[in-house]
Amino acid sequence: MKQITSLNQLLEELPKCEGNDYVQIAKNMDISPEDLSAYAHFSDQTYTRNCIMRTQDFELLLLCWNKGQKTSIHSHDGEECWVYLAEGKLREKRFKENGDSIEKTDDSKMSESRLSYMNDHMGYHSLENIADDKSMSLHLYVSPIDECKVYDEEEKKFKDKDLKYYSYEGKILDN
Repeated sequence: MKQITSLNQLLEELPKCEGNDYVQIAKNMDISPEDLSAYAHFSDQTYTRNCIMRTQDFELLLLCWNKGQKTSIHSHDGEECWVYLAEGKLREKRFKENGDSIEKTDDSKMSESRLSYMNDHMGYHSLENIADDKSMSLHLYVSPIDECKVYDEEEKKFKDKDLKYYSYEGKILDN
């Protein structure tokens, strides 16, 4: 598989994918932050989930992070997820259930052009922008994810959460 160096190239290749093709595409991405700018929408309140493309087979999101923004500990509704860090720095923490509690199993830092993979068989994870400025990460899910389980820190249990987009195909949505 040749290197994917532009968003347009990625959007042309993804609809042709089957099975392990997604792995090869994810491993061969080298897309500049500038190439993602039409989909880069930020919010002061929370990180944003910006849908670039969605089909019945996959969804491609650009998550935009201001300094210090983070996700809850969450699942992926049984789907596979590749995270490509296009700009900035993220911290990824991984967890597993241990009886009635959860325990951290990994804590790593991602820098630009780094790729991470996650699925529910591996446990749960959270992401946090640890850069001094903004970060952007491209998320490829095999099958779209409309809900997931998030860990409620106060109640010490997982709850179902419906997922929403901040923008769709470059247009900010009214949430």
